[in-house]
Parts: sequence; C-alpha cells; structure tokens
Amino acid sequence: MSDKSPIHPQFQSKEVFFLDCKICENTVCRRAMESVLVADSDTRLFSTDCPEKSCVALTGERFETDTCNCQLENVACTQCGNVVGYNVRLPCKTCLQSCNNGHLWMFYTDKISPYERFEKKGDEILLWGNIPKASHDHSLDFLIDECLR
Repeated sequence: MSDKSPIHPQFQSKEVFFLDCKICENTVCRRAMESVLVADSDTRLFSTDCPEKSCVALTGERFETDTCNCQLENVACTQCGNVVGYNVRLPCKTCLQSCNNGHLWMFYTDKISPYERFEKKGDEILLWGNIPKASHDHSLDFLIDECLR
C-alpha cells in the first residue's frame, strides 16, 4: 500500500504550500495547493485535503455560493479568530462531477500568506504527486479527525 496521496494526474505537478494567517502569522495549513473554484475559474484560492485541528476551527456560519449549490461553513484561525476560508460541508452534484482535486477545505488568498514546502532533503519544492497521504504526513502537528477517515 502506497503512502502517497492519491490525486488526479492533472494535479500531481502542483506545488505544496504552508499557509499562515495573515493577521497573526499562525500556521493554518501545511499541505495546501493553489487552486481555482470549480464553479468559477476566475476565483483563485488555496485548498487542502486536511488542515490542522489546532490551527483552524469551523465557525458554525453556514452559507451557499451564488455559483453552485455546495453547502459551506466558514473556517477561522484558532489564534486570532480571523476567517481564513471555508469547508465544503456538502458538495453539490455539479462540483462533484467536475474535474476537481478532491479538497474540501479552501483558504482565501487575501487572508493567508503562502510559503512553498520543500522535500525532506530541503532542496526541491514538494509536489502533490509526492506528498504523503494526510495520515502519513509527519509535518502535520494535529490533524482534523475527519481527514483521516
């Protein structure tokens, strides 16, 4: 069994990023990808398959977008409370049937500061085709439990 993250070949050459909250500089994610919304390709953001439990919290504020029927919930930095993105709580049929990276955690580009993540040796930028599955990624401190299911 491979410890590499299964991802569509289209996304394997994408770079992996660390994301820090722009307000307090708390690291909110250690395995993010630069992305665009499936329902609106003009909207750029960062996405992940698993943020860290100690760094982000669901706010209970649920909403829908104007571009699709996905059910979303805001996500905030646990250190300062800044809303840094959202979690797709229930993806809509249109988005599920579109080519996507499978990530359900999104981060707004104006709310975070991205930093490239390097391979273990430190000389090459880590790509999604080489990133370990979330359950095997030792750079993560505390994973959100539902990411490991």
